[in-house]
Amino acid sequence: MDEEQARPHLERGEELLRREEWTAAEQALREAVALHPASAVAWSKLGVALARQGRYAEAEEVLLRAVRLDPRYAPAHNNLGNVYREQGRREDALRAYRQAIAADPDYWVAHQNLGALYKEMGRLGEAVAEFRTATRLSVRGPRGQRRGCLGPSLGVLGVLGVALAGASWLARQLR
Repeated sequence: MDEEQARPHLERGEELLRREEWTAAEQALREAVALHPASAVAWSKLGVALARQGRYAEAEEVLLRAVRLDPRYAPAHNNLGNVYREQGRREDALRAYRQAIAADPDYWVAHQNLGALYKEMGRLGEAVAEFRTATRLSVRGPRGQRRGCLGPSLGVLGVLGVALAGASWLARQLR
């Protein structure tokens, strides 16, 4: 069981995720975790592949394993939050996003997802604050360029700008 042996499978799985080939990604990532079962990254990405296929119970189990393997790996918490959110489990999603931010306060994707969840929950002031943080962090360079596997990532500044403007306007109207 070797990290080096698992790396090509992990990289292939990541590429297949980018191409939205969920079943093939799942297969490659299962090979990666078989070769390197201590890889929180591989388990997290496998959870994404399962979630994208609508297999949320399996995805949750796999993502919880990733979190147990490395509680400081923010994307695993974030992806778990996305799985909960897809199932309408807002309180669980809220907790997972907060854990992602606690693990890595600079992980802008978790701030973005937390902002979107707050917006869904009608907590507009908190949503605006999280969107602002996500926007600030997303333009900071290489660390800010990381992106979560389940959250939207392309054109995020434009989306955040529109969401932020709308949320700010709505917050002013509700005062």
